[in-house]
Amino acid sequence: MKRILFLTAALLVALSAGAKKPAEGCAGNERGAAPQSGLVVSDGQILSLKTPPAFKNGGFDKYWKWVLSRVQYPKQLEENRIGGLVRLKIIVETDGTVSVDRVLESPDERFTEAVVRVVENSPKWTPGRMLDAETGEETAVRVSYVLPVEFKVRPQELVDPTTGRYQGQKNLKPYGS
Repeated sequence: MKRILFLTAALLVALSAGAKKPAEGCAGNERGAAPQSGLVVSDGQILSLKTPPAFKNGGFDKYWKWVLSRVQYPKQLEENRIGGLVRLKIIVETDGTVSVDRVLESPDERFTEAVVRVVENSPKWTPGRMLDAETGEETAVRVSYVLPVEFKVRPQELVDPTTGRYQGQKNLKPYGS
């Protein structure tokens, strides 16, 4: 029942946006697995995505981590201890570029600007491909994702007073090591 509601909601979102949208969980092969076919909603029809978009030999999960590692907390908002969630609808275009379709949620415009700046300067993806039923050939398609970025206010007791920088947990290995 939940899946039917999800597909119905996905259909409505895709029709209103005019972009093709894969089903949740089919974001790509971020763990090195074989590409999965996803669902694409196009002109009210549910079609199959032959190859999902790929970002640096990964999928949406890898891209999300890439964005998070580059977004900078707006200084004034951090000093005033303001946080929140920014949700953008992004589209991987047929040429592999990433564009921002619209802002779905944002507590402050400065948060939105910080995320959009990173997304607009992101490297190209390998575009998603779909099998054309008429010609039998694979064609590149636009695929949309919802990109959530949460800005969390850090506890003041973890900020080094001499440098003003956040000090993480001791004996914690850096990401990727």
